Amino acid sequence: MTIRTIIMPLASNENAKERLEGALNVASFFRAHLDVLHAHIDPKQLLPNEMQLISNEFHKRIDQIVADYVSEDLDMMRELFEDTCRSLSISQVNRYPMSHITSAKWHEVMGFRGEVVAEKGKLSDLTIIPQPKRGKSSVSFEAAILHSGKPVLIMPRTQTHFSPKHVMIAWNGDTQAARAVASAMHLLRSAEKVSIVTSERSIDKRPTQIDLQEYLAMHEIACDCEVFKSGRMRTPTAILSTAIRLNADAIVCGAYAHQRIHQQMFGDVTKSLLKKSQVPLWMIG
Repeated sequence: MTIRTIIMPLASNENAKERLEGALNVASFFRAHLDVLHAHIDPKQLLPNEMQLISNEFHKRIDQIVADYVSEDLDMMRELFEDTCRSLSISQVNRYPMSHITSAKWHEVMGFRGEVVAEKGKLSDLTIIPQPKRGKSSVSFEAAILHSGKPVLIMPRTQTHFSPKHVMIAWNGDTQAARAVASAMHLLRSAEKVSIVTSERSIDKRPTQIDLQEYLAMHEIACDCEVFKSGRMRTPTAILSTAIRLNADAIVCGAYAHQRIHQQMFGDVTKSLLKKSQVPLWMIG
């Protein structure tokens, strides 16, 4: 899969500079176009419903304060985006460029962030999401994984560089892992080294890591195979420990979820990787 269009939601100014620089460097790595989406809602939606309890004059004053705050935040974030583009010599464009050059565009989108990510993600090749705080999945992550149908790159919140020379594939033969590999072909071809790692518990599950190695060889991607013993360690801990041992720069893996009543819940492996990974995670649902 060729990566030409990338989106990144930017909803808060926490680590905004690092996140913008990281996303722009991802776009540079793929020579792609990056759309930065600042989704916000109408200030009136932030006001209480019981408007009959507030005088008209006081309501107008509150409305103006909220509008000024939202406008000030938008201006600050847009200026930060423009400054970061200039510092990295990345072109800001009004329309998608036709040639393979790195470019970016700032979008102010009215709507709830999750809905915006789900919609825009369907017509992008990749969605960049910051690593959730405290390991809890964010609205943006859930919308991208569950509704976009495209790969998601989870970036550590303060990581500004992106040039993965060694990519690790966490393989267990499942459909989600296969979809993650298929979506990451551009990334795998660009890497200097690719390692397929499998738990000893899944080594005989078909298709095996050797089957995957042969498949990728047909695409001119050479891979090493590793089998890790988790022992008393939980699977995600063993995966991350293996990534550190191999000095991997990125991990390709499936995102696992299951239904509980009317709620979509992410599995323990996915949640643990989100919480503890120190390198970017390439995932797809």
